[in-house]
Amino acid sequence: MFFYSKTEYVNLILNFIAKIKNSKNIKVTQIQIQKIIYIIYAYFLLFKKPIAKIDFETWKWGPVIYELWKEQTKYKDKNIPLSYDDVLDKKTVFHKQDYEIINKIIEFMLSLSSWDVVEICHSQTPWKKLYRPSKNIKIKDEDIFKFHNENKDNFFCYLDFIVNCENQKK
Repeated sequence: MFFYSKTEYVNLILNFIAKIKNSKNIKVTQIQIQKIIYIIYAYFLLFKKPIAKIDFETWKWGPVIYELWKEQTKYKDKNIPLSYDDVLDKKTVFHKQDYEIINKIIEFMLSLSSWDVVEICHSQTPWKKLYRPSKNIKIKDEDIFKFHNENKDNFFCYLDFIVNCENQKK
């Protein structure tokens, strides 16, 4: 698996989201995008290999990448316009199984409301222990590992179970 810069990783995941969003003709909010980017990042960190190096910030609505928020904040809770880039997709370096995992995570997260996604991030991530109003505390990789090692029965284990069950069907 390839290791991406923060910008490359964000653009890559936005492209995955755009492909699914456009094919299903669905709305995607800033909250969903931020949480999907975090969930995929944490999933790969916990169950595969690190995919990038990002310290997310703990905001009121869950883990956030500030630069992405700044870029998308003008849309508030409205649909974020995303364009799918076929050239970027073809340049993407992922194993087929990893590509499928990313798609499954995005499809699952987009099937939920923005507030359900926030609830998952509030109760099932290190945000739960680190958040302090107006402090924007960083969530580091060590925090993700520690939280999930201490809380084995969590969303990520459930997600890993779903992914593995799907792969065994093939």
